[in-house]
Amino acid sequence: MRYLVFSDIHGNVEALYRVLEELEVLRPDIVVSLGDVVGYGANPGDCIEIVQTHTHIRIGGNHDLAAVGLTSSDDFNGTAKRAITWTSRNLNPTHRDMLEGYDTIRRHGDCLFTHASPISPMDWEYVYTVPQAKEIFENFSEKFIFIGHTHVPGIITYRERDGCAVASSQTLQIEHGTRYLINVGSIGQPRDGIAAASFALVDLKKGKISIRRAPYDIVSAQQKIRSAGLPESLALRLATAR
Repeated sequence: MRYLVFSDIHGNVEALYRVLEELEVLRPDIVVSLGDVVGYGANPGDCIEIVQTHTHIRIGGNHDLAAVGLTSSDDFNGTAKRAITWTSRNLNPTHRDMLEGYDTIRRHGDCLFTHASPISPMDWEYVYTVPQAKEIFENFSEKFIFIGHTHVPGIITYRERDGCAVASSQTLQIEHGTRYLINVGSIGQPRDGIAAASFALVDLKKGKISIRRAPYDIVSAQQKIRSAGLPESLALRLATAR
């Protein structure tokens, strides 16, 4: 079984197209979107349709639910609010129905999928620290727990005897007795200084976890943001990945 898991497309269809190319090469059994398909970028409808067609499990993020009024955008910063207002106005009824059908948390085999912390998915807690990871491991039993939301990829491991540790590599061999919290990063707006789409591949047959990067046409994505009248900062940050 091979899982390809991504998150935080944020309306960036250029980055999503690039990951679709990788999907065709890697040919996973299960494709999962962890949410925030929309928000920030200029192609929310296209991204929604692609996710609907190419994924098996679809999780809703805070931007997805805010765009259709299922969660509040009160805690969004000014730029994010402007973008989500624009996004909401540019969704047709079919797109809205698709977003409203997303789950907030799903299990498949020994995997758990959610956008933010699974402890209370709609509180949208950003998971950055080892103590947060430890609490998640203590509350859930799955071997693989997938999250996004922070836009920063990384893996935290957990062993009953040794506790949690931040993995020094983004490619790991799966070990018996070890559990994994995998932040898959962001397709459309990475914030770790690497301006390339991020996603995770877990190959149970080969016993391997890898976070992969795919460079894409940033200039085209920037031009679309500017043409749509969205905030300039949203175009600039695609190149800095910050």
